[in-house]
Amino acid sequence: MTNTVLKFFLTAFFIIGLTLAITAQTGPPIQGPGPGGCFPPPCIPVDGGLSLLIAAGIGLAGKKAYDFHKEQ
Repeated sequence: MTNTVLKFFLTAFFIIGLTLAITAQTGPPIQGPGPGGCFPPPCIPVDGGLSLLIAAGIGLAGKKAYDFHKEQ
């Protein structure tokens, strides 16, 4: 019984893996590439993730300070 179940799950995962690998392939672009370059030069959206990272750091530091103060 266990061997049959194991074979079933391995076969199912193999088939699902192949299906996902096939659908993950992209097709050729329909239109040409968009306009190149950007202005101003650092074309990286830094604000959203950086703000969340700073807020998480402040929250963690506050919790550690609270726990340290509570311990004493």
